[in-house]
Amino acid sequence: MFKQVHFEISGVCNAKCPWCSNGGVHLKSHPSRFIPPVEFRAAINRLFDESLINNKTVIRLFNYGEPILHPQLPELLKILVQNDLGYIISTNASKYIPLDKDLLNNLQHFMISMPGFSQKSYDRVHGFQFNEILNNIDRWTELVGSEKILIKFHVYQFNLDEIEAASTYFKKRNVKFFPYFALIADYKMAHAYLTHTMPRDVLEKASRDLMLFYVDELISSAPENFQCPEWHSKLTIDEYCNILTCCTLSKGNADYSIGSLFSLSGNEIIQKKINQNTCKECIRAGVAFWVHNLYLSDFIRRYEC
Repeated sequence: MFKQVHFEISGVCNAKCPWCSNGGVHLKSHPSRFIPPVEFRAAINRLFDESLINNKTVIRLFNYGEPILHPQLPELLKILVQNDLGYIISTNASKYIPLDKDLLNNLQHFMISMPGFSQKSYDRVHGFQFNEILNNIDRWTELVGSEKILIKFHVYQFNLDEIEAASTYFKKRNVKFFPYFALIADYKMAHAYLTHTMPRDVLEKASRDLMLFYVDELISSAPENFQCPEWHSKLTIDEYCNILTCCTLSKGNADYSIGSLFSLSGNEIIQKKINQNTCKECIRAGVAFWVHNLYLSDFIRRYEC
């Protein structure tokens, strides 16, 4: 049984994040879509039939796509409710849609990613109108309840002076605020950085945008027997119902998928996931440990609420 399943219901994202797999130009030639509800229902049934999930499994309706863009999102949520499955949504809050309260009973967390707390920061990353984002967050908070909202504030070098204002703003609204250093959320780029093969222009941008001073020390602390959570506790599925090797590989990677959910048995899925060539190199370089260990410095931890 997997504790959580990252199910990419939307291969589409409207944000422009340079350090994300979905924001990379190398993905433009790879097709994406919104998963049809009939396929989503079949996939959920298949996961149960193969004993890959049970009713304690949490379905995370995202990987790097934007789930709120899915035109049939209510139908997908209804399928989860009918199967008594808890779910989590992560969004950039660029859009608001009204949802029936009955569909929200199984919602565990509604996470909102923010790249800053000003129009200047949004111009550098997501590309949205900041005031519209705040308005949408207020509407989502009213709909799902402040206790389920979690603001995931990505700390960059350019938004350090915005953390305190953001923390104060959400504390007044009884909304959880979680700041952490932004990652390179793309295996190819993260591996290039750690192996000192990143192109000079990209490295210069990374040094201007990201907080990277802690990375070497963090990776050096990894235990020798470190096992990636992707192997034993997390399953990632894309919008075509392909089982992915892990959550950080883009569609351009040769080891992106191990095959279709509908053609692999539960045992085959588990065996293939732990025997991918990319996994060995990923762990050797330190990418897996970096991605699965968010860094919280004392400086930003004090703003958590």
